[in-house]
Amino acid sequence: REVARACGGERAATMAQARGALRELLRALSRYSPDNQDFKKHVLSEFRRNAAMKDEREVARLVALTKDYTFLVTSVNSHLDLLLDCNISTDRASRQRETVKKIARRVGLKTSYEDDLD
Repeated sequence: REVARACGGERAATMAQARGALRELLRALSRYSPDNQDFKKHVLSEFRRNAAMKDEREVARLVALTKDYTFLVTSVNSHLDLLLDCNISTDRASRQRETVKKIARRVGLKTSYEDDLD
């Protein structure tokens, strides 16, 4: 009975890690790529498809893959921000426009720029 409870506890801990990794990835996608709803739907469908997986090693591999992808999305966008801050390959007006759009997205607003309207 205690062994079954311990195995159930391990499974619950693994699922909690998976949910946490999914939340982090969805936050990163919402922050850095809010217009890409198709990829967000794909991530959610893959998570749901693999929700009943029993193999602990495979679950751990998928959680690590999710964390790695979150790190990649965050790092690429941080690198882009660094390039914009250093004025590399961008003009001042577009940099200011991107900064305004980024701040507006953080607080849940949209700007009146043509490329930000839905």
